[in-house]
Amino acid sequence: MKLNKGEQAKQNLIEIAAQLFLKKGYSNTGINDILHEANMSKGSFYFYFSSKKELGLEVAKYYGKTTLQNWLKPLSNNPWDVFIPEMICDLKSSAAEGTFFGCPIAALGLEVAFIEAELSAAYLEGMKQLIGIFSNSLEQSGLAKTEADQAARKAFAIYEGYVLYYRISKEMETFDHLLQDLLSLK
Repeated sequence: MKLNKGEQAKQNLIEIAAQLFLKKGYSNTGINDILHEANMSKGSFYFYFSSKKELGLEVAKYYGKTTLQNWLKPLSNNPWDVFIPEMICDLKSSAAEGTFFGCPIAALGLEVAFIEAELSAAYLEGMKQLIGIFSNSLEQSGLAKTEADQAARKAFAIYEGYVLYYRISKEMETFDHLLQDLLSLK
C-alpha cells in the first residue's frame, strides 16, 4: 500500500522518533530533536500529533508491527530449534552493523514505566505479545500449551536479561550465551 505525502511525513516522524527514543531514551529526546532529524517544522509535528506522548504511542505501535508482527511472529511458526537461531542471527547481524540498541519494547517500556502510564501499558502489551510469540514456537516444537507458556515466560526473562546486558556491554559473545540458554529451554 502506497502512502500519500502526508502519510509518508507522519510515518517518517514515527520512524525517526522510534530510532531516537531507543538510542537516547524517550525522556532525553525532545520534539525539536525529532524535527531536526526529519527536517520538518514544529507546525508539521502538531499537524500529525497533539503531543510527544501521542507520538510515543504511535512508536509503540510501530515497534509492535515491525518487531513483533512483521519479524518475530512469522518466524515463530517454526520449531524452537529453528526459530531461536534465526532470531539470534538477525540480532547479531544488526549488532554488527551498529543498528541494534536492545529490545525497543523493553527498553522504552522500562523508561516510561513510572512516568507515563498509558505508554507503559502500550509497551506491556508488546511484552505480552513477545511472550506469546515465544510460546507459539515452543508449541510448534511439541510442548503442550501450559508448558509452552511457562517456558515462554522463562525465555522472555532470559532474552531480555541478555539483551539488556548487550545494550550496556556491547559484547558480541552475549548473543552466543543467549542462544545456548534459550535453546536449553526445550
